Amino acid sequence: MGKVSDSATRPPYLSTRPSPADQIRFIANIERILSEGSFVATYKYALLVALVELAIERGDDSIRELELPIHDIADKFAELYWRQATPYEANVASGTGLVLHQNKGKQASAITRLVRLRDDLKGKRSTLAAARRTRDWTRLVTKMRALLENMPLWRLQRVGHEEIQFLYQPGPGKKHITLLPGVACHLRERAPLIRRLAETEWLRFVLSLKQNQPVLGRAVGLSEFLFGSSRAALAVKVSNPLRELQNGQCFYCRGLLPAAVCVDHFIPWSRYPRDLAHNFVLAHSNCNSLKRDLLGGERYLERWAEFVKDHESDLAQMGSEAGLLVDRATSVAVAEWSYGHAERVHAEVWLGGKEYGHLSAGWRELLR
Repeated sequence: MGKVSDSATRPPYLSTRPSPADQIRFIANIERILSEGSFVATYKYALLVALVELAIERGDDSIRELELPIHDIADKFAELYWRQATPYEANVASGTGLVLHQNKGKQASAITRLVRLRDDLKGKRSTLAAARRTRDWTRLVTKMRALLENMPLWRLQRVGHEEIQFLYQPGPGKKHITLLPGVACHLRERAPLIRRLAETEWLRFVLSLKQNQPVLGRAVGLSEFLFGSSRAALAVKVSNPLRELQNGQCFYCRGLLPAAVCVDHFIPWSRYPRDLAHNFVLAHSNCNSLKRDLLGGERYLERWAEFVKDHESDLAQMGSEAGLLVDRATSVAVAEWSYGHAERVHAEVWLGGKEYGHLSAGWRELLR
Protein backbone atom coordinates (compact mmCIF):
# COMPACT_ATOMS: atom_id res chain seq x y z
CA MET A 1 0.00 0.00 0.00
CA GLY A 2 1.06 3.60 -0.56
CA LYS A 3 2.07 5.58 2.46
CA VAL A 4 1.46 9.26 3.09
CA SER A 5 4.41 10.93 4.77
CA ASP A 6 3.95 11.62 8.47
CA SER A 7 2.26 15.01 8.72
CA ALA A 8 3.63 15.51 12.24
CA THR A 9 7.11 15.99 10.78
CA ARG A 10 5.93 18.40 8.09
CA PRO A 11 5.67 22.19 8.26
CA PRO A 12 2.08 23.50 8.54
CA TYR A 13 1.98 24.75 4.96
CA LEU A 14 2.19 21.18 3.64
CA SER A 15 -1.39 20.55 4.78
CA THR A 16 -2.71 23.25 2.42
CA ARG A 17 -3.76 22.81 -1.22
CA PRO A 18 -1.69 23.80 -4.26
CA SER A 19 -2.18 27.34 -5.49
CA PRO A 20 -3.87 28.07 -8.85
CA ALA A 21 -0.47 29.06 -10.27
CA ASP A 22 0.97 25.69 -9.16
CA GLN A 23 -1.91 23.89 -10.85
CA ILE A 24 -1.34 25.71 -14.12
CA ARG A 25 2.37 24.89 -14.07
CA PHE A 26 1.61 21.25 -13.33
CA ILE A 27 -0.76 20.85 -16.30
CA ALA A 28 1.70 22.72 -18.51
CA ASN A 29 4.37 20.16 -17.60
CA ILE A 30 1.98 17.28 -18.32
CA GLU A 31 1.36 18.80 -21.74
CA ARG A 32 5.12 19.12 -22.30
CA ILE A 33 5.62 15.43 -21.57
CA LEU A 34 2.87 14.43 -23.99
CA SER A 35 3.74 16.84 -26.80
CA GLU A 36 7.54 17.08 -26.57
CA GLY A 37 8.55 13.75 -25.05
CA SER A 38 9.98 10.85 -27.04
CA PHE A 39 7.60 7.89 -27.45
CA VAL A 40 8.57 4.55 -28.99
CA ALA A 41 5.81 2.63 -27.15
CA THR A 42 2.64 3.40 -25.22
CA TYR A 43 4.22 2.66 -21.83
CA LYS A 44 4.55 6.30 -20.77
CA TYR A 45 0.85 6.92 -21.39
CA ALA A 46 -0.03 3.87 -19.29
CA LEU A 47 2.34 4.98 -16.53
CA LEU A 48 0.73 8.41 -16.37
CA VAL A 49 -2.76 6.88 -16.13
CA ALA A 50 -1.53 4.43 -13.46
CA LEU A 51 -0.21 7.30 -11.34
CA VAL A 52 -3.55 9.10 -11.63
CA GLU A 53 -5.47 6.03 -10.44
CA LEU A 54 -3.11 5.33 -7.54
CA ALA A 55 -3.26 8.97 -6.44
CA ILE A 56 -7.06 8.71 -6.38
CA GLU A 57 -7.03 5.44 -4.47
CA ARG A 58 -4.24 6.22 -1.96
CA GLY A 59 -3.61 9.96 -1.88
CA ASP A 60 -5.43 12.85 -0.28
CA ASP A 61 -6.08 16.51 -1.04
CA SER A 62 -3.15 17.96 0.88
CA ILE A 63 0.22 18.72 -0.68
CA ARG A 64 2.00 15.98 1.22
CA GLU A 65 4.28 13.51 -0.54
CA LEU A 66 2.98 10.04 -1.38
CA GLU A 67 5.14 6.92 -1.50
CA LEU A 68 4.11 4.33 -4.09
CA PRO A 69 5.74 0.86 -4.28
CA ILE A 70 6.98 0.15 -7.79
CA HIS A 71 5.42 -3.31 -7.47
CA ASP A 72 1.98 -1.71 -7.07
CA ILE A 73 2.54 0.52 -10.10
CA ALA A 74 3.48 -2.60 -12.07
CA ASP A 75 0.27 -4.32 -10.96
CA LYS A 76 -1.78 -1.33 -12.11
CA PHE A 77 0.22 -1.26 -15.35
CA ALA A 78 -0.69 -4.88 -16.11
CA GLU A 79 -4.35 -4.16 -15.36
CA LEU A 80 -4.45 -1.23 -17.79
CA TYR A 81 -3.11 -3.40 -20.64
CA TRP A 82 -5.28 -6.44 -19.88
CA ARG A 83 -8.16 -5.35 -22.12
CA GLN A 84 -5.79 -4.45 -24.93
CA ALA A 85 -4.30 -7.95 -25.07
CA THR A 86 -7.39 -9.23 -26.90
CA PRO A 87 -7.69 -9.14 -30.71
CA TYR A 88 -9.33 -6.00 -32.06
CA GLU A 89 -11.77 -6.45 -34.94
CA ALA A 90 -12.73 -3.37 -36.93
CA ASN A 91 -15.39 -5.46 -38.61
CA VAL A 92 -16.72 -8.06 -36.17
CA ALA A 93 -18.50 -9.91 -38.99
CA SER A 94 -15.16 -10.67 -40.62
CA GLY A 95 -14.12 -12.91 -37.74
CA THR A 96 -10.52 -11.78 -38.05
CA GLY A 97 -8.79 -9.69 -35.46
CA LEU A 98 -5.37 -8.45 -34.49
CA VAL A 99 -3.75 -7.88 -31.11
CA LEU A 100 -2.81 -4.24 -31.60
CA HIS A 101 0.84 -3.26 -31.48
CA GLN A 102 1.86 -0.79 -28.80
CA ASN A 103 5.45 -0.35 -29.95
CA LYS A 104 7.18 1.04 -33.04
CA GLY A 105 9.32 -2.10 -33.27
CA LYS A 106 8.25 -5.58 -32.28
CA GLN A 107 5.17 -6.08 -30.14
CA ALA A 108 5.44 -4.52 -26.69
CA SER A 109 6.56 -7.15 -24.18
CA ALA A 110 3.78 -6.12 -21.79
CA ILE A 111 1.20 -7.13 -24.40
CA THR A 112 3.02 -10.34 -25.34
CA ARG A 113 3.02 -11.52 -21.73
CA LEU A 114 -0.63 -10.66 -21.22
CA VAL A 115 -1.63 -12.45 -24.44
CA ARG A 116 0.20 -15.53 -23.20
CA LEU A 117 -1.64 -15.39 -19.89
CA ARG A 118 -4.98 -14.93 -21.65
CA ASP A 119 -4.25 -17.96 -23.84
CA ASP A 120 -3.41 -20.04 -20.77
CA LEU A 121 -6.77 -19.12 -19.26
CA LYS A 122 -8.78 -20.13 -22.32
CA GLY A 123 -11.45 -22.62 -21.42
CA LYS A 124 -11.57 -21.09 -17.98
CA ARG A 125 -13.02 -17.72 -17.02
CA SER A 126 -10.67 -15.42 -18.85
CA THR A 127 -11.35 -12.31 -16.80
CA LEU A 128 -9.04 -9.84 -15.15
CA ALA A 129 -10.18 -10.93 -11.70
CA ALA A 130 -9.52 -14.60 -12.55
CA ALA A 131 -6.09 -13.75 -13.97
CA ARG A 132 -5.14 -11.84 -10.82
CA ARG A 133 -5.73 -14.96 -8.72
CA THR A 134 -3.15 -17.02 -10.62
CA ARG A 135 0.52 -17.50 -9.88
CA ASP A 136 1.17 -16.38 -13.44
CA TRP A 137 -0.15 -12.92 -12.54
CA THR A 138 2.42 -12.63 -9.74
CA ARG A 139 5.17 -13.56 -12.17
CA LEU A 140 3.73 -11.17 -14.75
CA VAL A 141 3.77 -8.26 -12.29
CA THR A 142 7.39 -9.06 -11.43
CA LYS A 143 8.28 -8.83 -15.12
CA MET A 144 6.22 -5.65 -15.46
CA ARG A 145 8.19 -4.14 -12.62
CA ALA A 146 11.45 -4.92 -14.43
CA LEU A 147 10.01 -3.38 -17.59
CA LEU A 148 8.98 -0.23 -15.69
CA GLU A 149 12.39 0.18 -14.10
CA ASN A 150 14.15 -0.39 -17.41
CA MET A 151 12.07 1.93 -19.56
CA PRO A 152 9.27 4.40 -18.73
CA LEU A 153 9.69 4.99 -15.01
CA TRP A 154 12.96 6.88 -15.30
CA ARG A 155 12.19 8.39 -18.72
CA LEU A 156 8.69 9.79 -18.28
CA GLN A 157 9.98 13.14 -16.97
CA ARG A 158 12.60 13.51 -19.73
CA VAL A 159 11.75 16.05 -22.45
CA GLY A 160 14.40 16.22 -25.14
CA HIS A 161 17.70 16.62 -23.29
CA GLU A 162 16.00 18.09 -20.25
CA GLU A 163 14.87 16.30 -17.10
CA ILE A 164 11.83 18.06 -15.64
CA GLN A 165 11.44 16.25 -12.34
CA PHE A 166 8.03 17.51 -11.26
CA LEU A 167 6.17 14.24 -10.65
CA TYR A 168 8.31 11.93 -8.51
CA GLN A 169 11.77 10.90 -7.44
CA PRO A 170 13.27 7.50 -6.52
CA GLY A 171 12.35 6.26 -3.07
CA PRO A 172 14.42 4.28 -0.55
CA GLY A 173 16.32 1.46 -2.21
CA LYS A 174 14.44 2.23 -5.45
CA LYS A 175 11.61 -0.03 -4.28
CA HIS A 176 9.30 2.97 -4.17
CA ILE A 177 8.88 6.24 -5.93
CA THR A 178 7.88 9.32 -3.96
CA LEU A 179 5.35 11.65 -5.55
CA LEU A 180 6.66 15.13 -4.83
CA PRO A 181 4.74 17.55 -2.55
CA GLY A 182 1.42 18.47 -4.14
CA VAL A 183 1.62 15.94 -6.98
CA ALA A 184 -0.94 13.48 -5.60
CA CYS A 185 -3.32 16.40 -5.07
CA HIS A 186 -2.71 17.68 -8.62
CA LEU A 187 -3.31 14.21 -10.09
CA ARG A 188 -6.54 13.83 -8.12
CA GLU A 189 -7.74 17.34 -8.92
CA ARG A 190 -7.12 17.09 -12.67
CA ALA A 191 -7.64 13.33 -13.10
CA PRO A 192 -10.32 13.49 -15.85
CA LEU A 193 -8.30 16.01 -17.88
CA ILE A 194 -4.98 14.17 -17.50
CA ARG A 195 -6.59 10.85 -18.40
CA ARG A 196 -8.22 12.35 -21.51
CA LEU A 197 -4.92 13.89 -22.62
CA ALA A 198 -3.02 10.63 -22.08
CA GLU A 199 -5.66 8.45 -23.74
CA THR A 200 -5.99 10.79 -26.74
CA GLU A 201 -2.24 10.62 -27.36
CA TRP A 202 -2.22 6.86 -26.67
CA LEU A 203 -4.96 6.37 -29.28
CA ARG A 204 -3.12 8.55 -31.78
CA PHE A 205 0.07 6.56 -31.27
CA VAL A 206 -1.68 3.20 -31.84
CA LEU A 207 -3.33 4.57 -34.99
CA SER A 208 0.05 5.73 -36.33
CA LEU A 209 1.75 2.31 -36.19
CA LYS A 210 2.04 0.61 -39.57
CA GLN A 211 1.76 -2.83 -37.94
CA ASN A 212 -1.84 -1.98 -37.00
CA GLN A 213 -2.96 -0.76 -40.41
CA PRO A 214 -4.49 -4.09 -41.58
CA VAL A 215 -7.37 -3.59 -39.15
CA LEU A 216 -7.19 0.11 -38.32
CA GLY A 217 -7.82 1.23 -41.87
CA ARG A 218 -11.49 0.60 -41.09
CA ALA A 219 -11.30 1.27 -37.37
CA VAL A 220 -14.65 1.52 -35.63
CA GLY A 221 -14.99 1.99 -31.88
CA LEU A 222 -11.24 1.82 -31.27
CA SER A 223 -11.32 4.17 -28.28
CA GLU A 224 -14.06 2.09 -26.65
CA PHE A 225 -12.03 -1.08 -27.29
CA LEU A 226 -8.85 0.34 -25.77
CA PHE A 227 -10.32 2.15 -22.78
CA GLY A 228 -14.01 1.24 -22.50
CA SER A 229 -16.23 -1.15 -20.55
CA SER A 230 -18.51 -3.84 -21.98
CA ARG A 231 -21.91 -2.80 -20.60
CA ALA A 232 -23.69 -5.68 -22.36
CA ALA A 233 -21.43 -8.25 -20.74
CA LEU A 234 -21.83 -6.55 -17.37
CA ALA A 235 -25.61 -6.69 -17.59
CA VAL A 236 -25.53 -10.45 -18.04
CA LYS A 237 -23.17 -10.94 -15.09
CA VAL A 238 -24.63 -8.67 -12.43
CA SER A 239 -28.29 -7.96 -13.25
CA ASN A 240 -29.86 -10.88 -11.36
CA PRO A 241 -27.78 -10.54 -8.15
CA LEU A 242 -28.31 -6.77 -8.03
CA ARG A 243 -32.01 -7.11 -8.72
CA GLU A 244 -32.29 -9.40 -5.68
CA LEU A 245 -30.19 -7.13 -3.45
CA GLN A 246 -32.25 -4.10 -4.50
CA ASN A 247 -35.54 -5.96 -3.89
CA GLY A 248 -36.49 -5.58 -7.52
CA GLN A 249 -36.42 -1.79 -7.27
CA CYS A 250 -34.57 0.90 -9.20
CA PHE A 251 -31.69 2.11 -7.03
CA TYR A 252 -32.68 5.74 -7.61
CA CYS A 253 -36.46 6.16 -7.89
CA ARG A 254 -37.39 2.94 -5.99
CA GLY A 255 -39.87 1.98 -8.71
CA LEU A 256 -40.19 -1.66 -9.74
CA LEU A 257 -37.61 -2.73 -12.29
CA PRO A 258 -38.78 -4.06 -15.67
CA ALA A 259 -37.11 -6.99 -17.42
CA ALA A 260 -34.77 -4.66 -19.32
CA VAL A 261 -32.66 -2.55 -16.97
CA CYS A 262 -29.52 -0.42 -17.01
CA VAL A 263 -26.40 -1.39 -15.10
CA ASP A 264 -25.13 1.93 -13.76
CA HIS A 265 -21.69 2.82 -12.46
CA PHE A 266 -22.66 4.75 -9.32
CA ILE A 267 -19.41 6.72 -9.63
CA PRO A 268 -19.61 7.35 -13.38
CA TRP A 269 -17.21 5.54 -15.69
CA SER A 270 -16.23 8.92 -17.15
CA ARG A 271 -14.83 9.90 -13.74
CA TYR A 272 -13.20 6.61 -12.79
CA PRO A 273 -13.05 4.07 -15.64
CA ARG A 274 -12.63 0.85 -13.71
CA ASP A 275 -15.18 -1.90 -13.08
CA LEU A 276 -15.40 -2.42 -9.30
CA ALA A 277 -18.07 -4.76 -7.96
CA HIS A 278 -19.23 -2.37 -5.24
CA ASN A 279 -19.77 0.45 -7.74
CA PHE A 280 -22.66 -1.16 -9.67
CA VAL A 281 -26.38 -0.53 -9.21
CA LEU A 282 -29.45 -1.29 -11.32
CA ALA A 283 -31.62 1.55 -12.59
CA HIS A 284 -34.51 2.33 -14.91
CA SER A 285 -33.33 3.46 -18.32
CA ASN A 286 -35.01 6.83 -17.70
CA CYS A 287 -33.20 7.34 -14.37
CA ASN A 288 -29.94 6.28 -15.96
CA SER A 289 -30.50 8.75 -18.79
CA LEU A 290 -31.32 11.62 -16.42
CA LYS A 291 -28.27 10.91 -14.25
CA ARG A 292 -26.00 10.70 -17.32
CA ASP A 293 -22.34 11.09 -16.28
CA LEU A 294 -23.20 13.09 -13.17
CA LEU A 295 -22.82 12.10 -9.55
CA GLY A 296 -25.98 11.33 -7.61
CA GLY A 297 -27.00 13.85 -4.96
CA GLU A 298 -26.44 13.35 -1.25
CA ARG A 299 -29.49 11.16 -0.65
CA TYR A 300 -28.16 8.77 -3.27
CA LEU A 301 -24.66 8.87 -1.81
CA GLU A 302 -26.10 8.00 1.60
CA ARG A 303 -28.14 5.20 0.05
CA TRP A 304 -25.09 3.81 -1.76
CA ALA A 305 -22.91 3.93 1.38
CA GLU A 306 -25.57 1.97 3.28
CA PHE A 307 -26.00 -0.43 0.36
CA VAL A 308 -22.31 -1.40 0.15
CA LYS A 309 -22.08 -1.68 3.93
CA ASP A 310 -25.21 -3.81 4.34
CA HIS A 311 -24.44 -6.05 1.35
CA GLU A 312 -20.65 -6.13 1.42
CA SER A 313 -20.32 -9.92 1.36
CA ASP A 314 -23.09 -10.35 -1.24
CA LEU A 315 -21.50 -7.78 -3.55
CA ALA A 316 -18.11 -9.42 -3.06
CA GLN A 317 -19.58 -12.80 -4.01
CA MET A 318 -21.33 -11.26 -7.03
CA GLY A 319 -18.09 -9.64 -8.13
CA SER A 320 -16.09 -12.82 -7.68
CA GLU A 321 -18.59 -14.90 -9.67
CA ALA A 322 -18.82 -12.25 -12.40
CA GLY A 323 -15.04 -11.91 -12.72
CA LEU A 324 -15.07 -8.31 -11.47
CA LEU A 325 -12.57 -6.61 -9.21
CA VAL A 326 -13.69 -6.72 -5.59
CA ASP A 327 -12.34 -3.93 -3.41
CA ARG A 328 -14.81 -2.09 -1.19
CA ALA A 329 -12.13 0.13 0.40
CA THR A 330 -11.02 1.38 -3.02
CA SER A 331 -14.64 1.94 -4.07
CA VAL A 332 -15.24 4.13 -1.02
CA ALA A 333 -11.95 6.00 -1.54
CA VAL A 334 -12.94 6.69 -5.15
CA ALA A 335 -16.36 7.93 -4.05
CA GLU A 336 -14.76 10.28 -1.51
CA TRP A 337 -12.35 11.62 -4.13
CA SER A 338 -15.09 12.06 -6.73
CA TYR A 339 -17.51 13.88 -4.44
CA GLY A 340 -14.71 16.00 -2.99
CA HIS A 341 -13.70 17.09 -6.47
CA ALA A 342 -17.33 17.86 -7.35
CA GLU A 343 -17.67 20.04 -4.26
CA ARG A 344 -14.48 21.98 -5.01
CA VAL A 345 -15.37 22.76 -8.62
CA HIS A 346 -19.05 23.33 -7.74
CA ALA A 347 -20.07 20.59 -10.17
CA GLU A 348 -23.72 19.86 -10.86
CA VAL A 349 -25.16 16.68 -9.32
CA TRP A 350 -28.36 14.82 -10.07
CA LEU A 351 -31.00 15.18 -7.35
CA GLY A 352 -33.61 12.90 -8.92
CA GLY A 353 -36.15 13.30 -11.70
CA LYS A 354 -35.36 16.44 -13.65
CA GLU A 355 -33.81 18.24 -10.69
CA TYR A 356 -30.14 19.12 -10.51
CA GLY A 357 -28.15 21.01 -7.92
CA HIS A 358 -24.92 21.11 -5.91
CA LEU A 359 -23.43 19.40 -2.88
CA SER A 360 -23.54 20.79 0.62
CA ALA A 361 -20.52 20.69 2.90
CA GLY A 362 -22.07 17.81 4.86
CA TRP A 363 -21.70 15.11 2.22
CA ARG A 364 -18.51 13.69 3.85
CA GLU A 365 -20.44 12.57 6.91
CA LEU A 366 -22.45 10.24 4.69
CA LEU A 367 -19.37 8.13 3.99
CA ARG A 368 -18.45 7.77 7.64
